[in-house]
Amino acid sequence: MSFTRGIRAFLDGARAARAPGLGRYTWLPLLVSFLIIAVGLTLAFGYLGDLAAYLTAQLPEWLAFLRLILVPLLYLLGILMGAWLLALLAVLVASPFLGDLSAAVERLEGGAGPEYRQSLWAGAVSAVGRELRKLAYYLPRLVVVFLVTLIPLVNAAAPILWFVFGAWIMAVQFCDYPNENRGRPFRDTLALLQRNRATALGYGSCATLAMAVPLVNLLLIPAAVAGGTLLWRRLLEQEAQAQG
Repeated sequence: MSFTRGIRAFLDGARAARAPGLGRYTWLPLLVSFLIIAVGLTLAFGYLGDLAAYLTAQLPEWLAFLRLILVPLLYLLGILMGAWLLALLAVLVASPFLGDLSAAVERLEGGAGPEYRQSLWAGAVSAVGRELRKLAYYLPRLVVVFLVTLIPLVNAAAPILWFVFGAWIMAVQFCDYPNENRGRPFRDTLALLQRNRATALGYGSCATLAMAVPLVNLLLIPAAVAGGTLLWRRLLEQEAQAQG
């Protein structure tokens, strides 16, 4: 039940992101994301071509038929992983603008947004610092997941581990904007999601799948921000009701 609540929050976010009046908060993040993903995928295709040529050259003659399978599979995996990583990079770079979208979604859904205010320059500096704090949280866990993929037998579970890791990262990333807008510490976001792991992973699973699809990930970044904002509000309301 908790898992499906996370899925519902993502779908409701996709609906909310299309609301009239939010367009002025979405075009700049979309432009930044498009440039990053377009340049990144263009470079990735070049490297994938070189890698495919190298790997196929290593195949013995009697396994030459595998080239028909290996090359398309390599491109498919490379595009999916590259699209997800580039989408995450685009989100990190566009974060100073995504906070405004999150605040607008709050006003749209609840009639009141965050009262915390910063100047444009202070807000940009704060957003960059916030993203660096998130990277400090993400990177050690990314290294651990990567190392697990190198362990024989254990690495059979690597695809599942990568997906769960991606889902968690997506939930953390997109649910943090309301707290950031209020000047609250990053640890508050982590604590909220850790108390509601199943719901967070339900939302994050949708975001991860969406972010792995080229072009689609561009359009769904505003939906993910809106969904993360709604999820944050609903989790706080749920906890307040439980305590009351």
